[in-house]
Amino acid sequence: MIRQTTRLLLVILSVMLNFTAFANNPFSKGELTGNVNDSISGESLPFSSIRMLSLSDSLIIQAVVADYNGNFNFKNIDFGTYRFIASYMGYSEKEVVFVIDKVKMRLDISLSAKSFALSEIEILSEKKLLENTIEKTTVNISKNTTLSAGTALDALQTAPSVDVDIDGKISYRGSDKVMILINGEKSELVNSLSQIPSDAIEKIEIISNPSAKYDAEGMSGIINVVLKSGQKNSNNNTIVLNAGYHENYGGSVGYSKSFDKLQFFINAGANRKGVFQTKEHYRANYENPNVFDYSQFDSLETKQNNAFLNTNLNYKLNKKNKIGAVATISKSINRGDRAIDYKTYNQLGYIEQDQFKNIDIKLDNYAFEGSVNFKRNFNKKGQQLKTKAQYSAFNQTQEMNNELFSILNSDIPELQNTCATQQNRKINLSIDYTQAVNDSIIIETGYKGSLQDIQNIFSSESYNYGFSDWLNDTALNNKFSYGQSINALYFNISTNFSFINIQAGIRGEHTTTLQDNNNNQEYLSLFPSILLSKKAGSHNTIHAGFNRRINRPTIKMLNPFTDEYADVLNMHKGNPDLKPEFVNSFELGNRYVYDKISGAISFYYRDIQQAISRIKAATNDSALVVSFMNLDKAKMIGGDFSFSLRPYKWWNINFGGNVFHTALTGESENYIIDKDKLAWNSNITTQFNLPKNISIRFSGYYRSKLPSVMGIYKERYFTDFAISKKIFKNKGQLVFKISDPFNTYKFGLDLDAVDINGFSYSQLNRKKNESRYFILSFKYNVNSKNKQTKTKKEKFYLDKFDK
Repeated sequence: MIRQTTRLLLVILSVMLNFTAFANNPFSKGELTGNVNDSISGESLPFSSIRMLSLSDSLIIQAVVADYNGNFNFKNIDFGTYRFIASYMGYSEKEVVFVIDKVKMRLDISLSAKSFALSEIEILSEKKLLENTIEKTTVNISKNTTLSAGTALDALQTAPSVDVDIDGKISYRGSDKVMILINGEKSELVNSLSQIPSDAIEKIEIISNPSAKYDAEGMSGIINVVLKSGQKNSNNNTIVLNAGYHENYGGSVGYSKSFDKLQFFINAGANRKGVFQTKEHYRANYENPNVFDYSQFDSLETKQNNAFLNTNLNYKLNKKNKIGAVATISKSINRGDRAIDYKTYNQLGYIEQDQFKNIDIKLDNYAFEGSVNFKRNFNKKGQQLKTKAQYSAFNQTQEMNNELFSILNSDIPELQNTCATQQNRKINLSIDYTQAVNDSIIIETGYKGSLQDIQNIFSSESYNYGFSDWLNDTALNNKFSYGQSINALYFNISTNFSFINIQAGIRGEHTTTLQDNNNNQEYLSLFPSILLSKKAGSHNTIHAGFNRRINRPTIKMLNPFTDEYADVLNMHKGNPDLKPEFVNSFELGNRYVYDKISGAISFYYRDIQQAISRIKAATNDSALVVSFMNLDKAKMIGGDFSFSLRPYKWWNINFGGNVFHTALTGESENYIIDKDKLAWNSNITTQFNLPKNISIRFSGYYRSKLPSVMGIYKERYFTDFAISKKIFKNKGQLVFKISDPFNTYKFGLDLDAVDINGFSYSQLNRKKNESRYFILSFKYNVNSKNKQTKTKKEKFYLDKFDK
């Protein structure tokens, strides 16, 4: 009944659109060009089939086969609404309802592998902000104007079930054990997400049930940040300029060029931003008579200067072979002034000590990623070989000049200079082979080798007034090295039966780690995965999946030294004895697509062995030290949803949410950890398309209180607002954005705990970044296809209908 009603509505819609198109256009013939590509890689699918059908009776009007580059062309089309169905071996068919109402139009169609695909009907050819398939959720960042002048971290915050804390730590589905990829690969660029402009990002893909071909890390899944790479078969020049209050300005330029066999793209930009941050800490000790209560106010004013460059090159050697190269560079130069006011109080509430510290900070970092790749398509359709070699590096140096004044004791400051250096190097080598046995079976197999080397170096010197010279603080100087190598093999098979789709695989990873304290590990792990999906009617696809994953400790978790002597009351210290945690993950969900609404809902369960958890302990001198430990076990259960709704042509709504419950069990120092936490978060983005090419977009985020072993994190919420107008015949756009207009973007942590001697204490922590900005952006885009010869009549039609 629903299908018949939908068909009737589409017929009525077709008649109305056909009548309107004919009334507005005396020329009733059009031409449609386009490209068929892979929904994951974006690569063209050669020799795919495209059919054009009547909307009312499903009769085939025309049928074409795409060329080697996946391009197709329909000519002499009567104006109206049609169904276009694209198909390719090993991929699920995709149907698009499209309106032909101009002489020249374009339609690009993305297909998904059969084991992942959700068969759907799209009424609009324009990309939605949020798209859901069985394999992944895609957030098309380039469609969100509220991200103007933002960063990759701002973009990630708009993704469903994703949370970013004040330190840039990313969580998905309530867990910070998520693997972040750049363009589908592990990269040191993830250390520069606060420097990658949102204008350089095409989309963000969230994969909650990764197959065996992906690296096995990430308890809650994978987040893949896909950078812009230029449009295929087109020449494109873009310019973006931003200016805002407070002190926020910058811009970027983009250029892409397509030749016969060569495609080139470059995007470069720079930004300067002033940031003000405050931190407050208040401690009350209940039982220990030998320690004092304290209050601390910490302020930081920073000038951030960021530059970004992304370029790639693709060259077709011949019809079967293609090579490519990618280079991405991020550079940041930050200068900051930090002031810490610290007071301690005795049992009677009188000030025992009043200290003030001035700190000049220089923070410079540099990230680079370069890769070369080769792809070969064999004579047989669906048979492909890919190889890639990738190198990435990250260098960061932080220098701090400290002046400590003890106001009650002396006017002569204590002077200390510190330097913390981090050097990361990573090499990835991979080879992947795909074979479509037939229309129903696809086999994938491959190898990946990864080498990683990380060094943390800390040095300190203090001024000795007696010697009138700087002396090394030998007790504080340290160096920690960490190396890791992973060799992985995987096998994956996808089958499509009439009643169910199955994707199953297994991945084996041999891991060797080396620490400079000789705390080395070597282990072999197997990671099976399976994903079942079944179409339920014409609008729903149900899926169920299982996979086993791993989370290896990071260097911050392992490094037994600390480099945070600026704030000696709040420090981090790693645990070199940490072991990796293993996760068994189960998921059940549904993807649905209707005329005006599409989305997904999922329920998940995680069983975690040797779970890694942060712990916070107080020492005798009132300092708080954050460290890490392996818990006996942890469990997480939850559910999330996301949907896109278009109630009217001029109104779009995207909404997502996540609810999760975690149980943690373990023992730390002299107390036992046995805690549960229940929390939820949600985000919404809505857009109103008004006359005169004006659109208004609003986005909001909320996260509830979050209990943890460290205390209770306060609820957090903020909003963004943007209004835009297209100008210069839709080639330009003006965007006015207000970031966090109500200035609510705050972080808080309240805890009641026990110190290492068993005495109770409480602490209140508050952090606030300057988050309210007013930004005006100008975007200009010149997009042209490769030059083609046009007759005078064609030029007349194009000029007439462009007007």
